[in-house]
Amino acid sequence: MLRATKWQTLNDCEMNQQNFQALLRNEIPSIRISKFASSEECHKLALAIEKVGFNFYKNVEPPIGRIGITQFEYIKRDKRGYFDAVEKANKTYNQVTSLSFDPLKRLATILRQNVSNQVQIAYENEAYGYYFAGLIRQINVALLHIDFAGLDAPNWVIGNITSQLVWNLYVKAPSQGGVCKVYNRQWQPEDEKYKTPGSYGYDRSLIATSEVKHNIPLTGDLVIFNSRNFHEVLPGIGERITINSFIGKMPGGDLVFWS
Repeated sequence: MLRATKWQTLNDCEMNQQNFQALLRNEIPSIRISKFASSEECHKLALAIEKVGFNFYKNVEPPIGRIGITQFEYIKRDKRGYFDAVEKANKTYNQVTSLSFDPLKRLATILRQNVSNQVQIAYENEAYGYYFAGLIRQINVALLHIDFAGLDAPNWVIGNITSQLVWNLYVKAPSQGGVCKVYNRQWQPEDEKYKTPGSYGYDRSLIATSEVKHNIPLTGDLVIFNSRNFHEVLPGIGERITINSFIGKMPGGDLVFWS
């Protein structure tokens, strides 16, 4: 059974080795790096993102705009399609970040300084190569869901991860609302029977009695939480733009990024 004990705190925790390991074990709800990006850096990113423009996921309601690709979109498709799209996705990501800064590289440096020097983009094999990392999204609402490669990618290298986190840099935060609620309830295989048919969302009875952490979006802040925990995004007033990727811990202890 997964940990069902109370979190040690409901506050944001700072980035260090102890807290990062605690987050992997679901002992704390989140790590926040305040002012990870300056307001000027975020403004430049937002202008570059506007210039590129968002595509929207097919058959996802409420709508979610994105720049980049996700492994999740290829769960029921040939993985070759994902890896063929990596080069173009990287080119677009670099097009955006070259006008400001690269959040992924900055976070990787922080992780190497504070957690582990074994940090890299996830790699499938010689035939497929590296994953993409650095998804840019416009989310106004997200249903109750989880993200866990053990469920979504059993036949991919990332499916071997032992723990999975997600980081979000708030490039643009809504003037009100847009909170990400994370629950102290981690996904288990038997939870699949509570998934809403034809949707990525789950029945709310799963988290009815769970502790909850309210991750407030603040422009320039970067928040990391355990994506195996059920989470959702509430409606907000104004645009909510993030850059993010997953961080997986491999069986050997290496940390890998992917989207």
